[in-house]
Order: sequence, then C-alpha cells, then structure tokens
Amino acid sequence: MKRFLVSLVCVSFFSLLLPSSGQAALPVTRHTVMWSIPEAKSIPVKINQLANRQMKRVYLHVAVEGDRILYRTFVEVAHAAGIEVYFLFGQPRWITNEGTTFRPNVEDPLAWITLYQSETMQHPDGISVDLEPYALPEWTTNQSAVIASYQRILTAFQERATAEGLPLQLFLPFWFHTVTDVSGRPVSAWALDLASEVTLMSYRTVYGGGNGLSAITLVDTLYAANHQHNLSYALEFTELPETPSITFYGQSRQALNQLVNQTMNSSLPPRAIVYHDFEAYQAFMQNTK
Repeated sequence: MKRFLVSLVCVSFFSLLLPSSGQAALPVTRHTVMWSIPEAKSIPVKINQLANRQMKRVYLHVAVEGDRILYRTFVEVAHAAGIEVYFLFGQPRWITNEGTTFRPNVEDPLAWITLYQSETMQHPDGISVDLEPYALPEWTTNQSAVIASYQRILTAFQERATAEGLPLQLFLPFWFHTVTDVSGRPVSAWALDLASEVTLMSYRTVYGGGNGLSAITLVDTLYAANHQHNLSYALEFTELPETPSITFYGQSRQALNQLVNQTMNSSLPPRAIVYHDFEAYQAFMQNTK
C-alpha cells in the first residue's frame, strides 16, 4: 500500500508538467548565448539578427582581457533594440584556484565587473555564471572540496552582483539535484535560493518519456515553483557527434516547435527558453523551414 501511495504521488507530480490539452501554448520568452563579441562594425548587424529571432536577452561571454569599449557598444546597441544583456563568466579552473596563489584568476572577473561599471553608463542587465565543476579532474577525486569551492565562488559573484545592483543568473546541469553539498543539500536547490534565476542545461529534443525534457527537469521545476524561483531551460543546436540525440542540429523545425509548444503548454512552464548558442540556432533556422 505504501509503495502504491508513493507511486501515486510521483505520477501526480509528473502530471503537472504534462501539456494541458485544449489550451494554446504560452508565448515563448527567448534568450540566447553568445560566446564571443563581434567587432565594433559588426555589432549592429548581430543585434539586428538577435532582434529578428525575437531574442529578449543575450548572455554575452566576457573575455576579461578584451576591449571593454566593445562591451559598452554592444550593450548600448542591444538596449536600443530592446534586448537585455547579461555578462557571462565561466572558467572551471577558477573553482580549484580559489584561495591559492593563483587567486587573481578568480578575482579577475569580479574586478572586471566593478571596473566596467565605474567606466560607463552602459550597464548590463545582469551577471551570468557558467562554471562546470564536473569538468575538472578533481571532481572524481575530491568532489566535496570542489563543491565547497564552487559554492564560495558563486557566492562571491552573487555578492558582487548585488553590490552593483544587478541580478545573478546561473547555468546548471539538469542533474545537480542528485549532487549534495557538505550539509547534504542538493546543489541545485542551493543555487536556486542563491540566484535570481537558474537555467538548466536540459539539452533534449523530446518532451515526454523517461529521458525527455519534462522528466529530467521535474525535481528542480517543482522546487522552483514551491519557492517562487525563476527557472529556465536551455536547448542545444550545436553539432555534437558523440551525443546527437540531445541537439537539434540536423533535426527539423517541426521537431523544435513541438518540443517548445509542449514545454510552454505544461502546467509549470519555464520563465524562458535559452537557445544555445546563437550562431548554431541561427544556422538551424536558416537551414530549416
């Protein structure tokens, strides 16, 4: 009897994410990622492309050694087009370098944010961080230490973002609810409580089934809904020869529309869908009908 009740509860929770029949899908808020900034003369062209694809926000990766004037120009032109810009930072080695003689590698992005903000009125709309601790070799040898350092660095980003009056957005793998910190808490729950918004790297091309988008996001979706947190999903468009089933590369636009419609028509739709990355999505749209 107990097993039956547990199964019934799980099925009831899962049904919350199933598309509601007979209802029109909610409009999609589209975000995207850009891993390199265009040259100054190409920025208006790129912003125009983003606008044509109805992108509301772009996560623009920052090279801290790059020309800050380019980022000012990008923000200015994007804002004129009604597009938000979040500065994206991401380097896994910052995690294990934290608190060592290589600490400047950690502080560079935090100092860059403050310096940039002090130099211009063309401020970003938020700060984004994509650190992937599981990419480090230490993940398999000393996972608890890596997670602790990961949390300290994200907390430092959150403090700097708050000091600058900016929201913090984080990219997380969809399975971080299965990883716990030293207190035994799921890392995804900790991150959802820390940040203004979390985007799950939920790269799937189908909605239903045990390995579909609905199933793999279920735990975090329910947590976000219960705690009034903002949660978004990311879709992949780059070519991935080793894992072709998780990217829309080589697939049809019909398949994409079906997944997006099912996602937005669920009882707990995400705040936004992040199309990763923009160049791959642009190529996909140009090559499909």
